[in-house]
Amino acid sequence: MKISTSQIGYLGVGMKTLALELGHQWIDPERPGRKGLLRARRFSPEYCCYPFRLALADCLSALERGADTIVFFGGKGICRLAMYQSVQREILTHEGWRFRAHVVSGNIRSSLYGILRSESPHGQSMSYTPRTFIGFWKFMAKLKVIERWRYTLLSVRPYCIDQSAATQLFSRLVSQLDRTHGVLGIRRLSKKGLRELNRLEQDRSVLLPRIGLIGESYACIDEFTNRRIIERLNRMGIEVVSPISEYKFMSVVTRLYYKTEASRIAQARRFFKAPGGGDSLLSAAYAMEFARTTDGILHLYPFTCLPETSVRQVITPYLAERAVPYFHFNLDEQMAEEGFATRLETFADMVRMRAKPGE
Repeated sequence: MKISTSQIGYLGVGMKTLALELGHQWIDPERPGRKGLLRARRFSPEYCCYPFRLALADCLSALERGADTIVFFGGKGICRLAMYQSVQREILTHEGWRFRAHVVSGNIRSSLYGILRSESPHGQSMSYTPRTFIGFWKFMAKLKVIERWRYTLLSVRPYCIDQSAATQLFSRLVSQLDRTHGVLGIRRLSKKGLRELNRLEQDRSVLLPRIGLIGESYACIDEFTNRRIIERLNRMGIEVVSPISEYKFMSVVTRLYYKTEASRIAQARRFFKAPGGGDSLLSAAYAMEFARTTDGILHLYPFTCLPETSVRQVITPYLAERAVPYFHFNLDEQMAEEGFATRLETFADMVRMRAKPGE
């Protein structure tokens, strides 16, 4: 079986290890350029958001590279991501592609157990069930390692003498992790990566302004989607605090975040009469936290994203009362570079003024 999925940040690094553990072949889709996005847009309904077109472009690329199974990740509540896979499957089938499709939602192990067992060389072996436990552990462990590296990168890179070296080191570490599939190898590489990131030459003589990043997971995690916005802010002398990661995305998809983020979610429910969909509860919860701990809040979400639009409506007055700078970017492929850069620079100036009101 040749398996692939859409590229939500580095989610494929974990999925690849799981597929290989169970004897399948992994297909990496090519990151879509303008041509790939235009093709996906031509097939997409007008109301669909940017992640729909990105995921569709990834699926087309994977199928062209020989994939016969596509794994989709469902959303939650009123988030349309949960239903997108049905539309994408119809579009791809109409275009003549034949493939297996499966949606991960709820319990990830039970969601994928059956489809991965099909055609697995270990499917009828007594070793298959132990392999699934090991494979899923490696899957989530790799996402957790990337999360720790990214958190360290975000705290270190703004102060680095050479910021590009920090970015290159992080990319190199992720590439090494992608090629490492043993349990001990993953653990050793995790520690090595943290040591190397913390050894980067830094200048902490001046405390930089800090902003908190909230929003929809796809828009916040995937650098292609958000135009490397965190790296841009770092170059402007702004430190970014982001709790969002591929590991956290899987926690949302599999409902684990109800347990791990219970206290935050309980505070955020004050804004909603009914449960929000997607990442809305976490976005509101972190907005409340960042209002106390950072100098500004940046909100990223795809154009037409209903859950995050509802979050924007409820947190705007909350943050205005506390004079916290708040900027939202609703992302799609149509946003002009000049307008994007201008808005980002304006927000950076607002954060600097709040961090240093006397200047």
